[in-house]
Amino acid sequence: MSKLIAIIKIIAQLLPTIIEAIKAIEAAVPASGQGAQKLALVRELIEAAFEAVQDAGVTFSEVWPAIARLIAKLVGLFNSTGIFTKA
Repeated sequence: MSKLIAIIKIIAQLLPTIIEAIKAIEAAVPASGQGAQKLALVRELIEAAFEAVQDAGVTFSEVWPAIARLIAKLVGLFNSTGIFTKA
């Protein structure tokens, strides 16, 4: 249970950074059909930052599935609300 709590805390702390990373990458690469590449870039960015933290209590591979699901939900929300427009 402590890993679950650690993962939730990490995601909550990373949420503003994840949102900004998604928006920055979307602004830099607005073309549709590039979702896999954009997700890979967000993953690389977060993984690089995560590796710099030595006392996270969980590994990046334990946190990434939840982050990836969160990103998918955020992108879906941004698409449906018009924050992101299809190029």
